[in-house]
Amino acid sequence: MTGLTGVAAPDPLLRPLTIGHLELQRRLVMAPMAGLTTSSFRRSVRRWGAGLVFTEMISAYGVHYDNHRTLDYFAHGEDEHPLGFQLFGADADVLADAAGRAVAAGADLVDLNMACPVRKVVKTGSGAALLAEPERAAAIVSAVVAATGEASPRRPAPVTVKIRAGLRDGDGLGRLVAPRLVDAGAAAVCIHPRTAAQLYRGRADHAVTFALAAELSVPVIASGDVDGRAAALTLLDGGAAAVMLARGAVGAPWLFAQVLGAAEPTAAEKLAELRRFAAEVLAALGERAVGHLRQFWPKFRRHGALEKPLSLELMQARDTATIRTILSL
Repeated sequence: MTGLTGVAAPDPLLRPLTIGHLELQRRLVMAPMAGLTTSSFRRSVRRWGAGLVFTEMISAYGVHYDNHRTLDYFAHGEDEHPLGFQLFGADADVLADAAGRAVAAGADLVDLNMACPVRKVVKTGSGAALLAEPERAAAIVSAVVAATGEASPRRPAPVTVKIRAGLRDGDGLGRLVAPRLVDAGAAAVCIHPRTAAQLYRGRADHAVTFALAAELSVPVIASGDVDGRAAALTLLDGGAAAVMLARGAVGAPWLFAQVLGAAEPTAAEKLAELRRFAAEVLAALGERAVGHLRQFWPKFRRHGALEKPLSLELMQARDTATIRTILSL
C-alpha cells in the first residue's frame, strides 16, 4: 500500500504499541494457553515474530500458598521478554500478592484472566464468572495495580485483563464490565468475543471488539479466529490496537511470521523448527516431555511439518530416547 506521495505505508502490525510503561515493537501477541505455552513454546513463537508472549494461566492461590508446582510456571529465560504472567483467581488480596511476586520474578506485564470458560475455573468464581460481578472484578484490578506499583515503583508493570463477550448470548457483560476495569487501572483489555457458554465453538463476534475499541480509552487487543494476515489487518482496521494468536499457532509457530507478511516456510524449515522445539522441551521436561509433546505431533503434522509415518512413530514413542532417535536429535 502506498500513500499519495508514493511512499510505502508502514505495516500496521510493526508499529510500536505502548501499554502502560511497556513498549511493544510488534502488535502481534501470543495468547496464554493452559498446558501449552511453556518456556519452549514461548521461545518458538518469539523466533517467528511474536511481540509479546505469556505464561500459562497461573493460579494466584498456588502462588500465594507457595505451591512449588505452581511457582514452576514463573521460570523463564531472558530471551522470552517482553513476557506477561497471566493470573487467575477470585480474591483481590490473593491476586495482589501473586501479582507482586510475579513482578519480582520478572514479569513485564500482569494479565488477569476473566475469560476462562472451563467449569472447574468458573465454579470457583474465577475466570469468566467475574464478568457477572463487576464490583469484585474492578476491586481485583485496583488491588493488583497497587501491588504491581509497590513491587516496581519506578516502572510499574502494566496490568491488563482478558475478558469474554459475556457468559451467555445476549447478556453483553463484557462491554458492561470493561469500562469499570479501565477505571480501576487496567492498562489494556483483551477481548475474546465469544461467550463463556460457547467455549471455543462458533465464530468470534468481533463487532464486540470494535465497539469496545471505540468506547475504551486504553488499547483493546483482539483474540479469536485470527487465522492469517487478512484477519489480523481487518481487526486493526476496525480499531483493535493489537491481535492475539492462540490455538491456530499450535504446531504452526510460523503463523506469526505469515501474519507479519512472510511466505509460508518450506517443509524442511518447518521440520527444523519442530526439531528445535522438541529438543528444548526434552531438555526442560525430561521424561515428562513424552506426554507433553504428544499433543503437538498431530498439530505439526496437520501444518505440514511431519509426514504421517513419522508422526505415528512419535505418537507411539514411550521415552525420550526414542523421540531423539526418530528426530535425529
